[in-house]
Amino acid sequence: MSRIRCFALLLILFTLAACEQSSPPASSTPAQPPAAPQAPAKAPAPAVKNPPPAPLDLSLHTHVFDPLQPLEPLLDLSTPFLPPLFEEKTEPSSPFQLHGKLITNERDDDYFESIEGAQLQFEFRQ
Repeated sequence: MSRIRCFALLLILFTLAACEQSSPPASSTPAQPPAAPQAPAKAPAPAVKNPPPAPLDLSLHTHVFDPLQPLEPLLDLSTPFLPPLFEEKTEPSSPFQLHGKLITNERDDDYFESIEGAQLQFEFRQ
């Protein structure tokens, strides 16, 4: 927090220093109106020319993909890549089962604030 305050203080000081205006020198005859300051003449900026874009070569070497050929083709398609997703699940043969759920308060709008606890069920079959 103190770093932020120091940074803000330095920023304010630099801003104020940049805004300071020099006061005109005191003249012996105050009846004369002050002369308008003349702006220094600026030299025209040199025109910057962008070089023409270089041609972009996106071609590949003819033998770039030779090492990427498969070593042996996939002939055995009887083994599925994914497990069966829409089959009926059979009950596990384990004598132990674990079930659980969260106990929530339905009146709270924030889900994480509405969680009051958890319920676990242990089943041991013989």
